[in-house]
Amino acid sequence: MELTPEQILTICKGDEEIASVVQLIYDQQNARIKQLEARVAELEAEVRDLKRQLGQNSQNSSKPPSSDGLRKPPVNLRKPGGKKGAPKGHPGHTLHQVEHPDHVIDLSAGSCCKYCCSSLQEAPVIGYDKRQVFDLPAPQFVVTEYRAEKRLCACCRHISRAPFPSDVRAPVQYGHSFAAWTVYLNARHMIPLERIQEIFSELTHQTLSEATLLSFQRSIHAKLEPLEAIIAKQISSSKVLNADETGFRVEGKTRWLHTHSTPEWTLLHMHEKRGYLAFSEAGILPHFRGTVVHDCHISYFNEKYRFTHALCGVHLMRECIGIIQNDQQRWAAHMLRLLRVSWHWVREAHAEGRSLSTSEIERIESLYDRILKRGQAEWHQGKVRPKVGTRGRKPKSPGANLGERFLEHKPAILRFLQDAQVPFDNNLAERDLRMSKVKQKVSGSMRTEEGARQFARAQGIFSTLRKQGLGILQSLISIGENNFNFARGT
Repeated sequence: MELTPEQILTICKGDEEIASVVQLIYDQQNARIKQLEARVAELEAEVRDLKRQLGQNSQNSSKPPSSDGLRKPPVNLRKPGGKKGAPKGHPGHTLHQVEHPDHVIDLSAGSCCKYCCSSLQEAPVIGYDKRQVFDLPAPQFVVTEYRAEKRLCACCRHISRAPFPSDVRAPVQYGHSFAAWTVYLNARHMIPLERIQEIFSELTHQTLSEATLLSFQRSIHAKLEPLEAIIAKQISSSKVLNADETGFRVEGKTRWLHTHSTPEWTLLHMHEKRGYLAFSEAGILPHFRGTVVHDCHISYFNEKYRFTHALCGVHLMRECIGIIQNDQQRWAAHMLRLLRVSWHWVREAHAEGRSLSTSEIERIESLYDRILKRGQAEWHQGKVRPKVGTRGRKPKSPGANLGERFLEHKPAILRFLQDAQVPFDNNLAERDLRMSKVKQKVSGSMRTEEGARQFARAQGIFSTLRKQGLGILQSLISIGENNFNFARGT
């Protein structure tokens, strides 16, 4: 209890009492100062954590680029490649004149010479200068009529009729191209169904209902299912795959879009969970025996899995940058430099058609161990937020968490040094998920679970088609006609 000046004057009756009261006030002030110091330290730690969270972006943490918004990250892991523009020898994509144009319009030089005004009526034509205009005419309906022949049997008087194709079921219906265009515009270019109706109305003067467009999507979705099974089989038999997942809003709730990717194949799978249950339903990781490149999410380390781990080096570099910016720890700067130099050496070796030598690998591993040994004293000095509650482990500083991850997963982090098929980063999987973020920015949230699954399957097929150099629209038309094959591996 603190005493007021009036209370002190009332209590004090002698020197000894004054001394004791002064001591009491001194003790009270000391206790109050310590209490305030503790509170200041607590608030400073809270401010430091909030600054760290506010300063996180796609370049210094595991946050995706889609979370950066309009802010431009101050640090970029990509180094400028020198001269801008296409590299030497690039074929380019400019227009070239064709040998046989669709239409030819001859332009007359006139009836008289523009220099001397002489008549050109009898002057011979000595050649032409050619200029070609490439244009895109407005599309128009192509109506195909199927006429099933009927014959009357002279013997039994029964009528025999030719069968119609299996997909021609009504007197009047839309063809496969309409379904292909609908899926192409909606799933590839993120155009809402209402605007697709408007496009079809403008181009063909036919008004398609939303129910018709949805039926187109369902029919293509069903025909994509066997192709998705082919993709899953090809990825399961590969030696290395990239895996990642991202949040995806469906009916106002967060679902998870998972990808399993190789340089030629992409499988996208949506699930309400992020971890083992989702991986099991996709059906690839539980039986996979190759190498999986991922971002160190704990679900990939389930003891039931038998695949080899390889961690994304770019994720680790970003977290090193975060430790440098927020905690100024030197070991993180040294590790960042080592990862950059190691990947540079590996790229140079691959360009020369060779692998890193044993001595080069041993040198990198030795530097790796030395950096972590020196860094242990440094990262344990980092600021640790106070523990809240009685459950769970004692919190560690961000530097300690990252450093111990480097210690625990050293073989997985350095896997790219020994295996030329293992990439340094997980960019392949992240690129395959990027269109889902574009969809969320356009639509905000998928309205139905069915639509979300259709979108995921279509994006996996689109990504595979692009990797194999196949046109998406023409492939969708061929799929609708049951006349499609992948370019590779089938």
